[in-house]
Amino acid sequence: MRIIKIFLPALCGLLINLTLPAQDANALLKSLGNNMDKISSFEADALIKVDVDFISIKDRKMKVKFKSPDKFTFDVEGLALLPKKGLQMDYLQILKAKYTAIDVGEEIIGKTKTHIIKVIPEAEDSDVILAQLWIDPELNRIMRMKTYTRKSGSYVIDFEYNDVMRPLPDVTTVSFEISNMAFPAKAMNEMMTKGLQMPDSLPKKARVIVQYSNYKIVNK
Repeated sequence: MRIIKIFLPALCGLLINLTLPAQDANALLKSLGNNMDKISSFEADALIKVDVDFISIKDRKMKVKFKSPDKFTFDVEGLALLPKKGLQMDYLQILKAKYTAIDVGEEIIGKTKTHIIKVIPEAEDSDVILAQLWIDPELNRIMRMKTYTRKSGSYVIDFEYNDVMRPLPDVTTVSFEISNMAFPAKAMNEMMTKGLQMPDSLPKKARVIVQYSNYKIVNK
């Protein structure tokens, strides 16, 4: 009987320790979602800069529109960039569906102490296999996201904010593999016919920098 009395509290303590990280992760994601849920809709102007060594792509301007809970639209002509999901806040769609969340630690980004949460969507038809979020627990907003998808490979998004309280970013930087980028056919043909670069010598990485301005936000 004494052994049982000693064993049961130890077992209960172990189970509590195993469930606490999951509870903390879910609470953090819920706070993140609640912060964005305060916004009914918004519009913003965006300037898109493509950063890749072997080809010059002109900066593009576009209008970004969002309507709660997770609908994004982009008003731009001739935009042929992939992964397109990296240009929108796709974590909103992930958080609206069923998922498993795991707290995997902390990391400093800039001067911000973030919690790292792995999110595994439970839907079998989800294009996202795994997402890793770096969340600012003080302001309930995302600082970085790495997403693994079935169709667009993986990409990393870094979020920068100028407004202390606003959950919407002023700059997002999407980093990804060249193989996940669809270049305009005219530009690719010109590059190859002029022999500017051989395929084997092309860089492997690219970045798309999106600068947002003129936010018009409607809160609930």
